[in-house]
Amino acid sequence: MSRPHVLVIGGAGVFGSRLARLLARRHAFRVSIGGRTESKAVALQRELRSIDGQGEFAFILVDRERITADKLKEFGCDVVVDCSGPFQTGTTALIEAAIGARVAYVDIADSRAFAGGIGKFDSAARAVGISITSGASTTPGLTHAVLDHLTSAWLTVDSIDIAMVPGNQAPRGRATVAGILSWVGQKVRVFREGEWQERRGWADPSGVVIEGLNRRMAALADVPDLDLLQKRFQTRVRASFEAGMELGVLNWMIGLAGWLVRWRLLPSARLLTGLGLWVANRLGRFGTDQGGMLIEAAGQDARGETRVVRWSLKASQGDGPYVPVVPAAALIEALTLGRGVLPGARAAAGVLSIEQIRPWLEGLNIEIKQAAFRGEKPLYRRVMGEGFERLPEVTRHLHRGRPAVIADGEAAVAGAENWLGRLVAKGFGFPAEAARVPVRVVIESREGREHWTRFFDGKPMRSTMRAVEAGIVEERFGSVAMRMRLVPRGDGLNMELVSGTAYGVPLPKFLLPRITAEERVDDGGRHRFEVDISVPGLGRLVAYRGYLVV
Repeated sequence: MSRPHVLVIGGAGVFGSRLARLLARRHAFRVSIGGRTESKAVALQRELRSIDGQGEFAFILVDRERITADKLKEFGCDVVVDCSGPFQTGTTALIEAAIGARVAYVDIADSRAFAGGIGKFDSAARAVGISITSGASTTPGLTHAVLDHLTSAWLTVDSIDIAMVPGNQAPRGRATVAGILSWVGQKVRVFREGEWQERRGWADPSGVVIEGLNRRMAALADVPDLDLLQKRFQTRVRASFEAGMELGVLNWMIGLAGWLVRWRLLPSARLLTGLGLWVANRLGRFGTDQGGMLIEAAGQDARGETRVVRWSLKASQGDGPYVPVVPAAALIEALTLGRGVLPGARAAAGVLSIEQIRPWLEGLNIEIKQAAFRGEKPLYRRVMGEGFERLPEVTRHLHRGRPAVIADGEAAVAGAENWLGRLVAKGFGFPAEAARVPVRVVIESREGREHWTRFFDGKPMRSTMRAVEAGIVEERFGSVAMRMRLVPRGDGLNMELVSGTAYGVPLPKFLLPRITAEERVDDGGRHRFEVDISVPGLGRLVAYRGYLVV
């Protein structure tokens, strides 16, 4: 019986060569290395023949941008896989050729627009009875397989956070560098705080902790999952994907390139691809060959209980670059064995199961861990103790912690009393004066803290609360933090100022703001709020009152 013939475009590259090795280890495929320069494939062909002595590993001269259906037919392949990239600037010539030649198509695209737009070929692919699949890679192929497994039968998903942090000694190609730099500093549409927002690529860096790895930093990445996670899992609060380098200096340099783009000193960081690749290669001997990936989801499970699940992958001994092509290998197997891959064009979100992917990880230096946690005790309950139970049900529900709270209502806002006060208020994100504005409040509990976003007429005002001691919480607005005593009442809650700091320095009593903060429940069962903030010498900064339907 003849072996299925797989043509890997970019087969001698960083990712294509690893896909070829995975397929060769199965001793079940005829693998052709496609590319524009045969000399780059010679060493790989020798290696593949040493892995599978009975296999065929020919080189095929091909350019994915100029391929035609007739030419692809001549190659006689069953599946063509595009591992070349960058997909952010590539054309769809190979897809069109695959449809014309009736050859199954797979790619490892990390481009949001490319993978997200693959559906336009659905009718044509169905008409000729072939499968066109984009993004059979880390995102969205692997991420969705993991999340389908972790959140099976959940009632709701509040948030999904994904981070990818490769080791610095992992090889990188020009296409990979160009792909990353194409969105650095550019506007990126992302679902956060319960709505679609616009951020900048490689902005908002945060720490990533994966067991067995040193702490890494990661920032917003513009990948297919930013659309597909929210679309498939209907996250209520957030769907995030971040990426980062092991070396801080590389993160800083990419951030600097983003700054140049943001301030229009550079139209695109892709212009720095050559320089970026040169620097990365010069620094390649530093750091480690260990990389990782973290996927975390929070929501309500099938029984309605709050749940947090965490899945992590650690790759060592240089095996990290195999991870992006493992989903492609699993999909090739499914296609050639006729295992449930239907005709049509689609992104690889939900196409594969973790059971299909797992066997292809065997033999690699990859360690996977999974953990699940029940929802933590709500912040206000921890701080107030028995006093929390004396609050009205509506007030307790607002401060329930998880699942996240999203409440809508209206407010009247009185602004600052003078120009200097308005300037200070604007710096804190306080709302402007308005007789009546729509209000949305999103409260998310993470790592023992409550993250509050109050949208007044669509404009956000953000703060973070944490426990200090019994009865007292600290609410932070940027560099200023106020400690408030929570006083329960039969009809609601009062918050009384205890102390405050600015940039970590305690404020003397005469500089403390005057704050009134009250929560009540009206006769209609609505949560009512009243807040008044004034500062000595400036007068009122803001005062707002209104209601929320919780």
